[in-house]
Amino acid sequence: MKFGLFYEWPNPELRDWKTLFDEGMEQIQYSEEMGFDYCLVAEHHFSNYGNSPAPLLQAMAIAERTKRIKIATAVLVLPIWNPLRLAEEVAVLDNLSNGRFICGIGRGYQPHELARFDVTVEGSRQQFLESLDVMIKAWTEDESFTYDGEYIKIPNETVVWPKPLTKPYPPLWVAGTSVETMQLAAKWDMMPITTGLLGAGGVRSHLTSFVQALKAEGKDYHRPDLGLQSITQVAATDAEALEELDQARWQIRAGRALNRLEVTNGRVSAGPFEGELDEKGLQESLFFGSPDTIIKKFQQAAQLGVTHVSNWMMFGNITHEKIMRSIKFMGEEVIPAMKDVEPPMELYDELVNAPAVTTAELQAARFRGPSPSDVT
Repeated sequence: MKFGLFYEWPNPELRDWKTLFDEGMEQIQYSEEMGFDYCLVAEHHFSNYGNSPAPLLQAMAIAERTKRIKIATAVLVLPIWNPLRLAEEVAVLDNLSNGRFICGIGRGYQPHELARFDVTVEGSRQQFLESLDVMIKAWTEDESFTYDGEYIKIPNETVVWPKPLTKPYPPLWVAGTSVETMQLAAKWDMMPITTGLLGAGGVRSHLTSFVQALKAEGKDYHRPDLGLQSITQVAATDAEALEELDQARWQIRAGRALNRLEVTNGRVSAGPFEGELDEKGLQESLFFGSPDTIIKKFQQAAQLGVTHVSNWMMFGNITHEKIMRSIKFMGEEVIPAMKDVEPPMELYDELVNAPAVTTAELQAARFRGPSPSDVT
């Protein structure tokens, strides 16, 4: 199992952004020292839910201050970018980071953000597909091309340089809650990203859809990569970790508020919402606890088919010191214990022969949980 950190730089109290980013940077550098494999950078705009509006610039800063870890996006919201410009910038970043970049992509899910780029939720899927098509052409074709899509128009013959250092292009990870997204992941050999907030049933549904899509593509469906985002806090004892429950609750409520367009002057109204989990249910959905507790939770995730875990440790207004402590426990105790843990091979034949999962079921799993996930 591989481990990373997930960042969107939430800012409940609108602290100085440079200080907030530098704290995250120190955490990422320490995570490299502690044996983490990668970090993920989100893309969010126009609210204090997440102050991460320039993911490629932020990724470049991380690349300059680290040596080994991979730097991924989770995710670049393709419909709000010009795909030619994005293809160029990704290629430059991949070259300057010596091939350490992972290109996580998605179509976005927050109407508050999309609307301010003149993008609708309804049109975002087709824009996403066309943008991805253009980006792959830009990375792989040495001769000029044109493009005539419903949303993306490139009437002038164009070739993009430089090409990515990684051939044919950086690894692609994808976030989405639909059968169509799982089919896209299978077609293009992407790693889908799911979330612990969906619970075991939701994660299983995602993997079921993915392995069935791989089989339909005629590809090996045994033990494909599956990413899981987990809100994580590791401390000496379970009780000490659970002291940060209110900070996670803020993040979850803020996500709901953003989705409901409850934003005033860029500040989300992170209050209670109908159907939110009680304290026991919330504890079960989070990865909070002592190293022994967290190891058991990650072992359970592996049984569900998870191969990569992205730990969301900067949530709410949690202090830098507690995040650093959590990274230390992960590096010294959790990661070594999980080094050789893999999903059971028999899981995949079971899932590939299970009843087909529908998009409605995947989306229901997303919204049944405590919050629409930041990555699904």
